[in-house]
Amino acid sequence: MKKTLPQVLKGFRDYLPQEQIARRKIISKISEVYERFGFSPMDTPSLEQCDLFKGSIGEDEKLMYKFVDHGGREVALRYDLTVPLARLVASNPDLPKPFKRYVIGNSWRAENTQKGRFREFVQCDIDVIGSESLIADAEVIAAMAWAYKSLDIGDVMVKINNREIVDRVLTRLKVPKAKIVPFMRMLDKLDKIGEKKVRDGLAEHGLDPDLMGEYSAAMQREFRSAQELAGYQEEMTNLLEGFGVNNIKFDPYLMRGLDYYTGVVFEFVLKSKPEFGSIGGGGRYDGLIGRISGVDMPAVGGSIGLDRMFAALQDAGMVAPQATAEVLVMNVDKNTIAESLNIATNLREAGINCEFYFDTAKMDKQFKYAEKKNIKAVVIYGGNEARKKQALVKELATKEQKAIDLDSIATHIKSLLW
Repeated sequence: MKKTLPQVLKGFRDYLPQEQIARRKIISKISEVYERFGFSPMDTPSLEQCDLFKGSIGEDEKLMYKFVDHGGREVALRYDLTVPLARLVASNPDLPKPFKRYVIGNSWRAENTQKGRFREFVQCDIDVIGSESLIADAEVIAAMAWAYKSLDIGDVMVKINNREIVDRVLTRLKVPKAKIVPFMRMLDKLDKIGEKKVRDGLAEHGLDPDLMGEYSAAMQREFRSAQELAGYQEEMTNLLEGFGVNNIKFDPYLMRGLDYYTGVVFEFVLKSKPEFGSIGGGGRYDGLIGRISGVDMPAVGGSIGLDRMFAALQDAGMVAPQATAEVLVMNVDKNTIAESLNIATNLREAGINCEFYFDTAKMDKQFKYAEKKNIKAVVIYGGNEARKKQALVKELATKEQKAIDLDSIATHIKSLLW
């Protein structure tokens, strides 16, 4: 009887070596940019007390992976990286302010899966704690924009709104307090599901579908007539342009779903793949730390969604084949294995990622192995090469092959690769 193989859980996925190599390179570039802006690395546990998230993430609490552990405690996997940061800051009052940190780690949400959206995902977070400055808001956005630029993934647009302005408009429209969050969540889906479905969703929540039009008109009046808001828009634009960010759009329908946002909210969209929605976003959350510690502290942050961005890049054919090893030293003669291993060791000492083929096998088989792993060059050292004290180095892309003196192999390979 054929055995049924276990399947990956819905909403989770495996990453094979070529994918994981590419993901690690992306993470490395994002980390470099964040550190260039002065953000320091840190991390928090994957498992937290369930109470930490209650009252902080609104109705999304139902999406938490939670359970009772062996000690009888109700615990939850990290829903996001921001709420644990608030706990950490509240527990460490002597941290220098403003506190600028980044963390790249997994989070878990039991949400409906869709293209590019998974139940386990990696977030690349940055936050500034302890500053009310609009420059802090702009710097978080700019650091993320620079990170996208470093990845060379094409044009990325940042959409911006302000929840403080939204709250003011909803108050004027007399939207019931209990309906504000459902209203914002429906409008936040406008780009994804279209106007008709948003209007239908408003009706399902007991709201007048025409409220969408009234909201739009009220927001336009706010941005046209209120000097304060016009000044905010102009100042934010000037700051972002000062940081080198130019692809900016103010979007009155952008809300961001989480309840803890209090000021600026923003999202990044990959222009070539808008159907994937936001590939990153964030906002100001001045009240979150106060909810946990009782001491209010201003804060702003954002996060690049690695998995959704990676899925979009794969869909666009922008993820090139990747390999860990750049060179394969072939095993073509049992009598020269020791010398061949010495060549591999010298290449590694020179900083070149190198593999040695374990079994003495036909060259055709070893070439196929190298090509399948996207290795760039091979080194061949058999009896003939040993007598000449040389090795053959073949570049697989061009098929060019040269005999190289043993003490010059690393230099020659570096010239091919770098």
